[in-house]
Amino acid sequence: MKLKRLPAAIIGATLVKASLELQVPFHSNEHQTSFSSCPSANTSLISGSTAKYIQTLLTKWNSSGLSVAVVRQDKTSPTGWQHEFGAYGIAQANGTPVVPDSVFAIASNSKLFLAFSVGLLISNKTLAEERGQEIKWSTKIRDLIPEWGLMDEEMDRGVSLQDMLSHRTGMPRHDLSGVQRKGGVAEMISTLRYLRPSAEFRETFQYNNLMYETLSYLPEILLNQTYESYIAQHLFIPLNMTSSTYSVAEAEARGTLADGFQWDMQDLTQDINGTFIPTVPYFQRPGEERTWAGAGGVLTSARDLAIWASMLLNDGRHPFTNETIVPAEVVEHVAHGRSVSHGKPQFPELSAKVYGAGQWRYSYRGHDIIEHGGSNPGYKTQVARFPDDNIAIITLSNDEKGGNAIIEAVKFRIANELLGLPHLEKDWNDRLEDKFNEFVKKSQQVTPRPSPPVLPSAPFTSLAKKTFTHPTYGTLKPCLVPRSISSIISNTEFYRPHSHCDKFLKSFTVQRILDASNLTVPTYLIPWKRFFSTHLRLAHFSENLFNITVLWSNAEVREREGYGSSETGGDLLAGLDESFEVEWVPGDDEGLAFRGGFWGKEGPDSRSPSGTGKESAEVWFAAE
Repeated sequence: MKLKRLPAAIIGATLVKASLELQVPFHSNEHQTSFSSCPSANTSLISGSTAKYIQTLLTKWNSSGLSVAVVRQDKTSPTGWQHEFGAYGIAQANGTPVVPDSVFAIASNSKLFLAFSVGLLISNKTLAEERGQEIKWSTKIRDLIPEWGLMDEEMDRGVSLQDMLSHRTGMPRHDLSGVQRKGGVAEMISTLRYLRPSAEFRETFQYNNLMYETLSYLPEILLNQTYESYIAQHLFIPLNMTSSTYSVAEAEARGTLADGFQWDMQDLTQDINGTFIPTVPYFQRPGEERTWAGAGGVLTSARDLAIWASMLLNDGRHPFTNETIVPAEVVEHVAHGRSVSHGKPQFPELSAKVYGAGQWRYSYRGHDIIEHGGSNPGYKTQVARFPDDNIAIITLSNDEKGGNAIIEAVKFRIANELLGLPHLEKDWNDRLEDKFNEFVKKSQQVTPRPSPPVLPSAPFTSLAKKTFTHPTYGTLKPCLVPRSISSIISNTEFYRPHSHCDKFLKSFTVQRILDASNLTVPTYLIPWKRFFSTHLRLAHFSENLFNITVLWSNAEVREREGYGSSETGGDLLAGLDESFEVEWVPGDDEGLAFRGGFWGKEGPDSRSPSGTGKESAEVWFAAE
């Protein structure tokens, strides 16, 4: 049975078979000048050998672009700081090169902005006086947000702000429940009560974007101010981060937004790399940003992040004016590890890892490092600082797969040079490439479908007539692909699909999906618009078990916004190699039991549901 899922944040990338004739190298040892900073006489922060190394990586991975910023506190500099930038490859499909002001989606590096917003609200004495009660890190979220509720009673009552920030609520990701809702973030919060937990409260670390999204509602409910405007007021504007925004429309209008590159029609389980193309337009459209703003919505540049990282190294004070932007105690609090995410080192040079609030903390070759990564469709980012050594390294890639290895390899290469550490016998890129190749190999080791397979306990046509719902995940209306079942039944008299199916199955995107599908297997296609999904493909395995594949296409958006019809090309289809298991449970309590990692469980002490049928469901879609 094909149950292997390709995680969105897997380290490394596959070696490509196609050629990308897009690279326009550009390198700048430019220093920050926004606040009259002057070049330092000290050694370059990005050496010539490292610049060549970066170009080698871009060529090796056939990657699109990389933006680098390196920060060092330097008392010999007139401003007290060195800011150096390196820009390589292309930012956009038209050949526009990466420059320090190119804007990237930094994804989960946005979480530190959210963590600081919570810290600033806690530090707001006026707010405490108006409420007649202080807000603390230990304050229960149910005491602040009336929409709050979780399935587990202990979690519902006990979850604090710190629990949410440190990913220790007991909830798995449930990322695929994410959708733009009419009621915004408040409505999203009200649907959390229908999501099944995978661990006991505070039992283990489990990364959860929905908790960060919930916390983004605090400025609105406490101050009647949007989260985005709160961050602009307290962080973007005081730091003069002029490229930084949550608005897709604003970023696109400026023309500096880097295109995120992905592999169209890639299926690593079948050793198919696909075609490397830009995700144009950006995967979220104007008006869709708010739902994921707190967890991953910041669009910004290496130049802005250099100021940001300098502020972090300067204990929350502006690096040039010394004005307090974030209280030092808040900077320290969110950097302090609260949850153990990696109980043992992943590599010999690393220590175990702990998570504070929007930051991981660990040791690299004896040096304290605080960092966070980010992964959005088409982008990989890393913002790391070495507080004891007064340096920070920022790496921003617009390459979905190769970017994983590149941002890490470049980060550690620069760290080794600036910290005076010898280069390792085996390069970080080679290590991460090995890890990824191991993963791809394992992903191809799937259980073959039985021959002959056992038919389900009810006819395939019966499933095609059903509607299945989950109060958070939404509605599923399967469309049976006629030619996938013609060899099993010759009489199609009882084949009566949903009214939308005829047009849906003839659509260009569905035809592309079917071209990449094994239609000797009974197959269903389901329209399912989410932030990271547009279609589901349900393929029979044996008996009542199916494989479900989560797919994402931008063809409809491109046609609607005037990028040309689907037939002219340029649209993207991703996710062909991300599969889970579904059990169709007929009977009085009919439904679909989704499992096999669909909910995004993590942590060594988390557990999958046991048994069969509804009891085994990570997510249960009940038949109407």
